[in-house]
Amino acid sequence: MSKLDRLNEYVIAPGETILELLEVNSMTQLDLADKTGINKKTINEIIKGKAPITTSTALKLEYVFNIPASFWNNLESSYRESLERVKDIESIIEEEKYLDEIPYTEMAKRNWDWIEKTRDAFEKVVNLRKFFSVASLEFNTELKRKLAFRKSNNDKFSYEALYCWLRYGEIQSNKDEYPKFNMEKLKENSKKIRELVTNPFLEKLDEIKILLKECGIALIYEPHLPNTYVNGVSYKITSDKAIIMISDRGKKDDILWFTLFHEIAHLIKHSKKEVFIDLEDAEDNDIELEADEYARNILISDNIYKKFVNNNLFYKEENIIKFSLDNNISPGIVVGRLQKDGYIGWNQFNNLITRI
Repeated sequence: MSKLDRLNEYVIAPGETILELLEVNSMTQLDLADKTGINKKTINEIIKGKAPITTSTALKLEYVFNIPASFWNNLESSYRESLERVKDIESIIEEEKYLDEIPYTEMAKRNWDWIEKTRDAFEKVVNLRKFFSVASLEFNTELKRKLAFRKSNNDKFSYEALYCWLRYGEIQSNKDEYPKFNMEKLKENSKKIRELVTNPFLEKLDEIKILLKECGIALIYEPHLPNTYVNGVSYKITSDKAIIMISDRGKKDDILWFTLFHEIAHLIKHSKKEVFIDLEDAEDNDIELEADEYARNILISDNIYKKFVNNNLFYKEENIIKFSLDNNISPGIVVGRLQKDGYIGWNQFNNLITRI
C-alpha cells in the first residue's frame, strides 16, 4: 500500500462523527438543523465534508451534543490538515522526476544537513525540500534565479548539481555569526592572506577563514560535486555578508590559492548583485580576466615575473626555488603559472607542486 493510500484511510471528515451522534441520539439531519439554527443544506455539506465546521458551528454543536467546541474545532482542523497532506504527498510524488538531475547519493555520503541516506525516492524529495528550505522543488529562490543563465562548454555540466553545492555553502555559512561586510578590511586582510602562500592552502585554511570572517565573508571549502566543474564562487548572500566557496577541482595547491584571490577580486572590484562562478572551460569575459589579473599580481607581480622569465631563469629547478624564496611564495605556484603561460610543459617540475 502506498503512502497516499495509507493516509487516505485516516482522512475522516468530522461529519462522520456527527452522523454517529445523530444515530445515537435518534436524530435526523433536519432535527440538527432545527436545534442549531443552521439550514439543512449546510448541515448536509458539513456531514459530507464539503463545508467546514466554523467556530460558530462548533459552539452550537457543543450545546446540542454536550461536547466541547474545542473538540469540534480540533476535529475540523485535523481533517483539513489531512486533506492538505494528501495534496502534499501527491506533489512529492510528482517531484520525484527531479531526482535524476540531483547527485543525492554523493550528497548523502558527505553527510550534508537534511540529506539522509535512503533509496526511497519519496524520502529524498522530502529531504531535499528541507535542504533547500522550500515548500516545493519547483519553487525558485534568488540564488537559483541568478544561476539560471550560467553556462559551461562541458556537455556534462549540471546546473542542478552546482545549485546543490552552492546551497551547501549557504547552509554552512549560516551556522556562524559574521560582522558586516567591510571592503577596506578585505583589502587589508588580503595582504595578510598573501603572507601565508608559502604554505599549503589546506594547512592555512582555518587562518584564512578567520581573516575573511573579520571582513564579513564566509569561506567554505568543499570538494566539487560530480558535473559541477567549478573551482570557486563568490557573491553577497545579503548586503552585509558575502561568501566564497572553493572546490578541490584540479587537485593542486596552486589552483586553490589562485582561485581564492580570484574570488576575493570579484568581491573587491565587481557588482555586489552578481554570483561570480569560476567554471572550467567557461568563456572568459572582461570581469573574469580582471579577477585573473588581480590574482596573478597579488601572488607574483607582473614586473617581477616578467623579469624572471625574460632572463630565462625558469629552466632550472634551483632557480625556481630561489625565485620562490625571494618572493615569499611556494615553488608550486610559480610552476603553475609558468605551465599555464606556456613557458614550461605541463609535465615539467611537477615535483614542486603540492597535490591535494
